[in-house]
Amino acid sequence: MKRYKPWYDRRKKCWRVDFPDRDSEEGDLLYVASEFARTGLYFPYNDSHTKDRDYDGHAHHFEGVLKALLDDPEEFTIKGLEEYYSAQEQEMLAAVQERLRQMQEEKK
Repeated sequence: MKRYKPWYDRRKKCWRVDFPDRDSEEGDLLYVASEFARTGLYFPYNDSHTKDRDYDGHAHHFEGVLKALLDDPEEFTIKGLEEYYSAQEQEMLAAVQERLRQMQEEKK
C-alpha cells in the first residue's frame, strides 16, 4: 500500500514515505520529512578540510555540525554563515568550542 505522507515502518524500524513519481525514501524522521517536503536542512561550516576550497563543509543535521566541531575545534568556524543557524545553535557551538579551548589550555 502506498503512503504519501511519512509513516513509521515497524517491520524495518525506520521512517518511510512513498511518492507517486519516484522511489520511496526511508531513514530517520528528519531525513524522511525533508524528502517529503522536498526541502532539507543545510548547515554550512568551514574547517581544516574546506579551508582552501571554494565550497563549505556542510551537514544536514545539527549533530553533524557538532561532530565537525569536535573533530576539528581549532579550525571549525561558521563565520560568514551565521544566517543558517538559530541564535540558540550559535550559542551552543560557541560554548562547546570555548570549552574545548579551555580543556586544551588546561593540558599545557
